[in-house]
Amino acid sequence: MQTENIRAITDFLFIENDIKDLKTSDLVIILSNNNIKGITTLFDELFKKGIINQHSQIIISGDRGPLDTFKEKECDYIAKVLCEEFGYNMDMFTLEDKATNIYDNLLYSKALLQNINAYQHILVIGAAFALRRVKLCASRLDYPIAKMQYVGIVDPDGRNIGKDTWWKSDEAKKRVYEELERIGKYLVKGDLDIK
Repeated sequence: MQTENIRAITDFLFIENDIKDLKTSDLVIILSNNNIKGITTLFDELFKKGIINQHSQIIISGDRGPLDTFKEKECDYIAKVLCEEFGYNMDMFTLEDKATNIYDNLLYSKALLQNINAYQHILVIGAAFALRRVKLCASRLDYPIAKMQYVGIVDPDGRNIGKDTWWKSDEAKKRVYEELERIGKYLVKGDLDIK
């Protein structure tokens, strides 16, 4: 694959903020997936850095995803791991347990809030390669885009789909190409807003 193509795809899909540039977030939305170790480790790191704190409203969103890896809902499993392995309290978390895709993660999370515009800094944690779709769905759902920050999770023990690695394996490339296709399908369906 040509370097220009790699760069163009990387710049389009991987929109995460650098952790050192993140502001303390009063709303955190965790989009669940089967990379529980990545999610919980990143959450703990961001909490220790003060980007997430005890005053943040934290929503963990997700039923069972397409991989259906766990016996329980992904949001329940993530919360359980954060409490049992990292020592957080369950009352810190609001669990959204209906969503099975990114659009629904954001739709159902927003429905749990009285006024999305009241938050100063909104942090979304999700798969690194899917953050562009997250942003476009958030725009369609009238989230305050200027207040949003994004941090991506990469699973180095799995498909390793990060901005510096995605083109190095056929499996990772395939998933990135599928993500580009999903963006097109979501756009045609009307679930994305490109502003």
